[in-house]
Amino acid sequence: MERIWGVLWGGFSVVLALVRDFLYSLVSLPKRVRMDSMPMGLLLKSLTEARGYILIAVASILWGTMGILAKLSFEFGVLPETLIALRLVIGFATLFMFITFFDRALLRIRKADVIVFLVLGVFATAFQRVSYFYAVDLTTASMAAILFYTYPVFVTLSAAFFLKEKITWEVLLAIALTFLGTAFVVRVYDIFSLTVNLVGIIFGFFSSLLFVLYFMIIKRLRNRYASLTLTLYADGIGALTLVPVISNSVPKIMEFPHQLWLLIFTIAWVPSLLAYLLYSYALKYVKASKGSIISVIEPLSAALFSTVFLGENLEALQIAGIALALLGVAILFRGRYYYNKGNF
Repeated sequence: MERIWGVLWGGFSVVLALVRDFLYSLVSLPKRVRMDSMPMGLLLKSLTEARGYILIAVASILWGTMGILAKLSFEFGVLPETLIALRLVIGFATLFMFITFFDRALLRIRKADVIVFLVLGVFATAFQRVSYFYAVDLTTASMAAILFYTYPVFVTLSAAFFLKEKITWEVLLAIALTFLGTAFVVRVYDIFSLTVNLVGIIFGFFSSLLFVLYFMIIKRLRNRYASLTLTLYADGIGALTLVPVISNSVPKIMEFPHQLWLLIFTIAWVPSLLAYLLYSYALKYVKASKGSIISVIEPLSAALFSTVFLGENLEALQIAGIALALLGVAILFRGRYYYNKGNF
């Protein structure tokens, strides 16, 4: 219990510090900025963008806690599919109450889009989230985060294959760096370790591939629906998909200790809903491409948190691999618009 409270309090303290800095930026101007040194419009624009960047950084740090919170939950014996099922139920219920109270129009969807929403909820949400949590369970939180963050590469390859988009030398370099870095992270040079973690590595790549489907569907629907609507139905359909998991686990769920429930609700509300809402709100003030580059903080924070709170050690080559992989992703982000991170 002390370990759980330590992790939660540590993460909460980081968020409070970042939010404090953000609020301070709302009411004050940098001391080095003279009011007459630039036009007022440009000054206000710069401050507004700074707020957006801070919010994206906070959201990315919160996303980075997902694997750590999941690892702590697994120590209580909960299965990844059960944890995700409960997380989706809580997320759906929370959003449904919020939307019902404030704007019921967000509940409406077109009949022509029902099939697309079903694919979004079943495959791109339920199966994708379960795959990611199995990767966390079978490998490490930092390794799972890096494996998931290869999704921009698969988006690029899918666009080239299906949409006939041109792949430049810069893109090829980015892809090579990403996969080389990922190979170091999963310790491809250690055959024993690779064999032991193989199933978890496969789940990690599978979660990345399924997120490409999520990305494509969201990109198709986002011009017709608000982000809250997309998240509501993705979580709701995903929860229905995993109902058999919950129904078969009711006796065990009823016996969950309050420490585990604390972790489950934290996962559902903080690195999921809160982080997603902060990120979506921040994109009103910054360019999507720049925001995506900042979101690379997520796997970095996951690696840091897993080292500090879980005692997961990284070898020198793994650290170098993280740097190479994120460099490749940043190059891809720079020229493309992977702005809808989604709601984990």
